[in-house]
Amino acid sequence: MVNLVLIGPPGAGKGTQAERLVRDFGLLHISTGDLLRHAIKEETSLGLQAKAAVDAGKLVPDNVVIGLVKERLLRKAAAQGFILDGFPRTVEQADALEALLEGIDKPLHHVILFDIPMDSLTGRIAKRAAQSRTAGAEVRSDDNCEVLKRRVDEFARATVALSPFYEQRQLLRRVDATQSVQDVASQIGCLLDR
Repeated sequence: MVNLVLIGPPGAGKGTQAERLVRDFGLLHISTGDLLRHAIKEETSLGLQAKAAVDAGKLVPDNVVIGLVKERLLRKAAAQGFILDGFPRTVEQADALEALLEGIDKPLHHVILFDIPMDSLTGRIAKRAAQSRTAGAEVRSDDNCEVLKRRVDEFARATVALSPFYEQRQLLRRVDATQSVQDVASQIGCLLDR
């Protein structure tokens, strides 16, 4: 059993790699994006707060995200390892997560940072939006270049302190997210085999 955090900007491939890890290791995938989209769709009070932030290209307030993650971990993580995808994004969230995990005796084993430059993200987001349109699916409200740039800028500002936070705890691992899906998976597999 392994407990992971995947951090990186939107479009870095966290969700794709999380799917592979779930398949290969039987982990519980907790995507804050999925939790938020579900809350938004259900129009819960937390979902309405999240929608306003997402539509404006801003990070969702900590109390909303922490509440959703806590609920999910307490409900589903008892018998299996987990992957937190896109959370935490700030040191405050990392502190809250650390306290939560200590309380339920579920330590983190690795925090995997997806390194990727902005120009690569723009192409990926455009491709994802085009694939959604081709499939007749709704394009995510944050799948456009203007919102992506704001979200990447906010991600960079908000998460700049997370690297040292997790380096101090000897949990931070970096992967080159510009590589192919298979190559990134191989990098992650090597990290987990250590």
